[in-house]
Order: sequence, then C-alpha cells, then structure tokens
Amino acid sequence: MSSSPIPAAVADDQPTGPHPRGRGTRALRPRGLWLVTSLELRQRLRSKRWYAALAVWTLAMLSIGGLGLAPTLSSAQWSDIRPVAAMVFSLQMILVLFAMLLVVPALSAGSINGDRTAGTLATLQVSLLSPSEIVLGKLLAGFLTGLGFLVLALPSLVPIALLGEVGILYMLRLLLVIVLLTLCVTAVGLGLSALTTRQLGSVVLAYVIVFGVTVVLPIAWGSSAVVLNEEREVTRYYTVWDDEFSMERSRCAEETVEETVPRLDLSLPLLWGNPVVLLAEAAPPLPQDHWATGDDSDLLSLLKSGMRTAATSTHPSHEVHCDPADPGYPADLGAPPNRPVWPMGLALWVLAGALSLVVAVRRLAVPIRRLGAGTRIA
Repeated sequence: MSSSPIPAAVADDQPTGPHPRGRGTRALRPRGLWLVTSLELRQRLRSKRWYAALAVWTLAMLSIGGLGLAPTLSSAQWSDIRPVAAMVFSLQMILVLFAMLLVVPALSAGSINGDRTAGTLATLQVSLLSPSEIVLGKLLAGFLTGLGFLVLALPSLVPIALLGEVGILYMLRLLLVIVLLTLCVTAVGLGLSALTTRQLGSVVLAYVIVFGVTVVLPIAWGSSAVVLNEEREVTRYYTVWDDEFSMERSRCAEETVEETVPRLDLSLPLLWGNPVVLLAEAAPPLPQDHWATGDDSDLLSLLKSGMRTAATSTHPSHEVHCDPADPGYPADLGAPPNRPVWPMGLALWVLAGALSLVVAVRRLAVPIRRLGAGTRIA
C-alpha cells in the first residue's frame, strides 16, 4: 500500500475524534470502499512487474490458443474441425481455470500482512475508514485484478469457441463459474493474510488450500474405493443373439451376480469444492443416447456425466446394456435421479469466503487487544 496520506475527501463527511460517529467495524460507505480499491489498483499500476505479468499471461494464453487451433485447421472438412475444436475449447477453459487459481492467491494472500510489514496498514486503520471498508476495498481490488487476467484470456478462447460452435450461454456459464471462484479465492486469501504475520506464509497457505482442493481431495476420493465397498447382488442386462454370425438380436437377457461394489457415492463430498468439477457442472448434459450414437462431446460434459453417475452409482439402470428396442428391455427401472454437485460446492466456497472476510474485518478492528510478537504497527 502506498504511504501517501489519505485524501481529505474521506474525512469531510464525518467528525473527527477518537470514536467518530458512524465509524463502526461494519460501517460501509461507497466513498471509503472506492478509496481503498483505487489505492490498491494504483499501487499495482505503478509496478513494472504488474505489466510484465500481464504480458506473460497474454502471450501464454495466445500460445495455448494457437497450439489448440492449429490441429483443427489442418483438416479440410468442417465436420472434422468442429468436434476437435469443441474438445480443445473445454481443455482450454480448464487451463484458464488452473491459471487463475495460480494467479489469484499471489494477488490477495499478501495484501494485509504485506501492508502491515511495510508500515502502511496503520495509516488506513487510524483514518476514518472502517475495517469493513478496508477489507472489502482490498477484496474488490484483487477481484478486479483477477478479472483483468480473465479478460486477457478471451482472445484465445473466442476463436476456438466459434470453430467448435460452442453456445454463447454455455461459454457465459463457464466464465461465470470462473468469476465466482476468483472472488471466493480472493476472499480466502485476504483472510489468510489477516491471520498470518508473514506475507510468504499466507501465500503458501493459500496455495496449499488450492492444491489440496484441486489435487489431493480427488486422489483421496479415488482411493476411498479401497475402503468404501460392499458385497451386493448386481443384476446386469445385456443383448444376446440367436445367431452370433448374422448378429440378429433376440432379446435382452439378465444376469445376477454377487460382487464387491465400490461406493464412491459415499465419499463424493470430497469433490464438492473441486474447481474443475464446478466448472464441469456448467456444461450441458449428455443426451441419453450418447454412448449408442457416438455423438461428439467435450471433456467438461463427459466429466459432468461421470459425476452424476458416481452420485447414483448403485442405481440399477447403470447396469442396462441393451437397446431399448430389444424384447425384454427393463423399462421399469426408471432413470437415475439427477443430483447436481454445484449447489454444495458453491455453498462451500461462498461460506469459506464469507468467514475469511469476517476474520479479516475482526483482525483489522481497532483498538487491537492482542498482537503477536514481532508484529509491526507502523
């Protein structure tokens, strides 16, 4: 944070004194909020590293888009270009999500303790700015910075989306998920920045949380199949032929066996907050005859279908491998229930972000009753 004095415009609308009227911990004024936000943004704009980071990011995104676009243009037929471009688009959106998860913690997790180390945080705390205005102003600045990185990624996304005939609503849903995750991760980073004394420690903790949710918990979910399983009867339905050489269909036969079934549906909450799973939840569902017709789909739609299947892994309809036109097809099994993951995952991220903001506001409240050893005030 810049060490320049707070503009007098903030102090004009409230009386001075040790406890100015209206300056509570939760007091929130648009002028104070924008003041902190503008100070944070001006600090970043004065840094040459900021422009270097934007340039590297833009070149990296354009390179990824170019590498993904080149194979699609090598085909002379449009019917071959569209499915490849749709798959490349889904991969590119996942890469953009991962890139945002790498950038955002570095922008927010050192915001508060970095100012405290530099001795500039106390300047804001003794002004007429409330702790809520300081925290939310820093949140807004970090969020706008993350959106800047996202906007610079669009030139590499739009051409692939056009070639893949990706719907505008589908693309907007994916961007909305990334925007919401950016806001929540920024809030979590601010909370860690207020809790820890050293800037490096809060940044490392933020990356540990992101890495744990994105990589460690999915590995734990897959490994839970070793423990979460049960012996049960499974009835499978498959097509049999009277003459295997002519492949004339006869009927849909059933077979009941007793086997060990993994219950990954019981450990599915480990994936609720996974950013890639939440991004896949915005994808359109696969048609029911997808596996029979072999229609093209992207990676996010396949992941979404896999998550819905995992959530209802014990439903008997998953064991039907017959054509609906076969005699004896079990039409009475019904369809598995549709159990989306995104409401629980989004609720977890919003709750984590809200709690982090509450912690940050309480840590910035003055007077400070307890201070860690070696913590700088001004």
